[in-house]
Amino acid sequence: MTLDWPAVIDLVHSLDLPVESVILTGSVPLLAHGAISQVGDVDLVATGSAWDALAQRGPERDGELGDRVIDLPGGIQAFSGWHGQSADAVAARASQVDGLWVASIADVVAYKRRLGRPKDVEHLAALERWADEMTDAGATIDRDQAPLRDRADAGTRLAPVVAALAPADPIVLALPRGGVPVAAPVARALGCPLDVLVVRKLGLPTNPEYAFGAIGEGGEPWIDDRIVAAADLLREEVDAVVEKERAALASKIALYREGQPALSLDGATAIVVDDGAATGSTALAAIAVARSMGAAHVIVAVGAAPPDVLAMLSRHADRGLAAITPEPFLSVGQWYEDFTQTADDEVLAALRQ
Repeated sequence: MTLDWPAVIDLVHSLDLPVESVILTGSVPLLAHGAISQVGDVDLVATGSAWDALAQRGPERDGELGDRVIDLPGGIQAFSGWHGQSADAVAARASQVDGLWVASIADVVAYKRRLGRPKDVEHLAALERWADEMTDAGATIDRDQAPLRDRADAGTRLAPVVAALAPADPIVLALPRGGVPVAAPVARALGCPLDVLVVRKLGLPTNPEYAFGAIGEGGEPWIDDRIVAAADLLREEVDAVVEKERAALASKIALYREGQPALSLDGATAIVVDDGAATGSTALAAIAVARSMGAAHVIVAVGAAPPDVLAMLSRHADRGLAAITPEPFLSVGQWYEDFTQTADDEVLAALRQ
């Protein structure tokens, strides 16, 4: 028996269970995200009333790592947890695809690495190819370039790709403010810490939204001399913008840190997340700051960026990816249906959580 994604959707709905209490696991998350084209069976974790309903349809047995298992017709196995993880832990990292909850790709990678069967090795290779394609600036041009719904949508799209890269010792670093709601789904999918990396854009005096550079915490300003020359900026004009943004930087660090130190990046994989990159200057500064803070690897993930900017970021980071890479690209907000400004309270709430 082989099932494609529409067939899996129909099969799950045929169980007549509350979908919020069912999380698809095993190989199905790879199918849901398009890394493989079919599966031979369906594994799922059921919680609450869904588990109670399934327990009436088939006998329970002990799983290999302490889970309870119910074998159902149609090649379905229901689990009370997932190979030693509680159902709540799996649910905390899950995300929705076409209305169904699927386990995080990070959980799938760990599971398949642990089992190491020929099928698992094949699936891990397919996942690596998929991740390579999704992080290739040229390949992304041919993907759906419809505007993102909002920043949470951007994060939901980025999360499985970042997880497929299987970063070692990941720490997600959001560029506040707009990067925080994008970063939250990524950190949740990886089950890793979320922090902010405070970077300020250095905007042209005549057009503050257009950056000629950026400055980050603990680092020297990064300045694009080509833009400075093209704009005929004087050195004193550049210095004035730098000093203004340096003061704003210190204020934001005090606000977001709330007296706490930044997370240690020593030996970690820093995953720098923002809602978009029009020129890439802010992300470039963030890459430099993350490396100066001891990050062993840096991945940049943004909601929207033009292909040439994404390619440039990929050269400076270990990996660069964007949810969409549309052209023509005039501004980040152009490619969001809802680009409402993120409030400081929202940033603080996400960090406290």
